[in-house]
Amino acid sequence: MAVNSLKILVVEDDPDVALIVPRTLEGAGHVVSHEFSAEAGLAAVKASAFDVVLMDNSLPGAMGITALPEFIAASTAPVVMMTGHANEDVQTDALLLGAKALVAKPFEPAVIQAALEKAVGKA
Repeated sequence: MAVNSLKILVVEDDPDVALIVPRTLEGAGHVVSHEFSAEAGLAAVKASAFDVVLMDNSLPGAMGITALPEFIAASTAPVVMMTGHANEDVQTDALLLGAKALVAKPFEPAVIQAALEKAVGKA
């Protein structure tokens, strides 16, 4: 069952990924907001309600995994982490800190869709 029209916050500083991921998600019918840092993303989740947050681990300022507990405390939106440096330790840490999933970059759109569905309880 596909998830319909989620309101998604993408927190990603890489210009290419920041362009491709929101376009892909919007093409699937989702409403997407984007921030370039954990601090800006945290301000966004405090100011607006999102269905899910898709956050990179490598961000300027606070790392995604470091900011993860703050995102979880500030919002009811589940968090899906993305990383270009996936390993067992990062995955374990992300899940222990409350992420619903960790997705290794690069990824196919179907992988993100499946992670989002899992995060919002539709998988």
